[in-house]
Amino acid sequence: MELNHITDRIEALSAQYAELYGIERSGSWALLKLTEEVGELAQAHLTATGQSRDRGLSNEEQERVVAEELGDALGMCLVYARQMGIDPERAVADKWFRYERSTPAATGPSAP
Repeated sequence: MELNHITDRIEALSAQYAELYGIERSGSWALLKLTEEVGELAQAHLTATGQSRDRGLSNEEQERVVAEELGDALGMCLVYARQMGIDPERAVADKWFRYERSTPAATGPSAP
């Protein structure tokens, strides 16, 4: 599945959510939601790695929560991209793939 197809599906779900709760979506809103989700991912990570209280969750539940929070953060990244008119596939390719080396001997800057 291509990233733009995933973005289309997540964008539709985000629009449904906003309509249901009367939220006006914008790039600023999406960025704030992304920040919120990254915070929740950090909290889940701390719990799953024993750096915070276990919140009464088993190890398997903690791992599931980390994965779900990562999904939320990725999803909101895609919503933000759409709100800002950014093609996520092009953004990733332009930023990351320029660092790919064609051979192990090639030289160049390190990836971010």
